[in-house]
Amino acid sequence: MQDFEQFFLAETGLKLKKDVALSDYSSFKIGGLARYFVEVTSSDQLVKAVSAVISCRFPFYLIGGGYNLLFDDAGFNGLIIRNKALAINYLSKRGLLEVDSGSDLQPVVRFAVSKGLKGLEFLAGIPGTVGGAIYGNAGAFGQSIGEKVSEVLIFSRERRFITLKQSELGFGYRFSNLKKDHQVVLKALLALEPGDKSDLEHQIKDYLEQRRRKHPPRSVACAGSYFKNPVLSDGQKVAAGLLLEKSGARGMQVGGAAVYPGHCNFIINLGGATARDIKELARRLQEAVHKNFGLWLEEEVIFVPADASML
Repeated sequence: MQDFEQFFLAETGLKLKKDVALSDYSSFKIGGLARYFVEVTSSDQLVKAVSAVISCRFPFYLIGGGYNLLFDDAGFNGLIIRNKALAINYLSKRGLLEVDSGSDLQPVVRFAVSKGLKGLEFLAGIPGTVGGAIYGNAGAFGQSIGEKVSEVLIFSRERRFITLKQSELGFGYRFSNLKKDHQVVLKALLALEPGDKSDLEHQIKDYLEQRRRKHPPRSVACAGSYFKNPVLSDGQKVAAGLLLEKSGARGMQVGGAAVYPGHCNFIINLGGATARDIKELARRLQEAVHKNFGLWLEEEVIFVPADASML
């Protein structure tokens, strides 16, 4: 594929890396080799990279922080584009925060607090990027990022820039239309309100403490909550962790994959776990809950097979 490497370099000015271990870019520390890999550091570079792969119909997958993902043991037979576009701006006249999609959530939360803006405190401690968070409508403590989105700028498969308003994004529980359509988010405008810095700091401290008590520390290899909390027919949401615990999940293990002792909705890599181990453990957990409660848990973590593509 020398032709593709040369074409990509000519179109973008970016040199591709070959045979890159995806386990190095995964919070699960799992994944085989990516055939090609490139990191972009601005929205312009992201547009050029995506435009290049679309024009020659080359399979690609866009990642941010590598959270909430499970890469295939077989790696990825295409190009992984890692989004590290990090610009954050406060549009004071419009009262909006403009953020590049590759921005890590935590600096965005800190930036908002530094400007005395409230609305993002619930994201404190959640790993990942703004693009990934909007893609899956990340949230905690009864709030989600979709509620704060005013609009997003996407780069379409037809290589056009399109602005989508909040109402067009189809936000739901851990869902947006972007997830369904595999759209590439470039920037987002977040609508926040004035707040007291001291109050915001106190709220963030409280959220971080709650997360610390329940969630694995960052040093533990996992991808966050593995299953979505199921919604019953009457609209009531049930904690997946509780259903798993009551179904005997605690202590379950397959190979190097195990249920986290402190919270049953986290699958962790004890060391040397494969994607196959993770998927098999997840299947057993789903069956245990189904047997006990008649519910099928839906996975929140996204599996990226070797032959996937966002084309």
